[in-house]
Amino acid sequence: MYFKLSCVLVLATTVCALDFHSDEAAECATKHWSEIRDIVNPKISMMDKILPKAGVERVRKLLDGKDELPKDPPPRSWLGEAADAIPEGLMSMFGKKIIEECVDEMKHK
Repeated sequence: MYFKLSCVLVLATTVCALDFHSDEAAECATKHWSEIRDIVNPKISMMDKILPKAGVERVRKLLDGKDELPKDPPPRSWLGEAADAIPEGLMSMFGKKIIEECVDEMKHK
């Protein structure tokens, strides 16, 4: 019973996972960039404690030595690289819900 339930949960999270490389996710991140910046910028100084070492290095490279996200929305490729640097389980700390809700609204229009 527990095995079946865990399999269902794994499949549900895999199927329902947000594709941060999609056009919709990029459009939503761009649309809500100031909100995402407000969530992420205070966490940048703590990223050594939050992210794995490889993720920290990738984020530092993306930020080009700065201590905050770019003021203007970056290109889609940058957004995808940033999402790849952050483990899926931690994305909720970095504005995932904003993007998920926006993508969901787009799908139901």
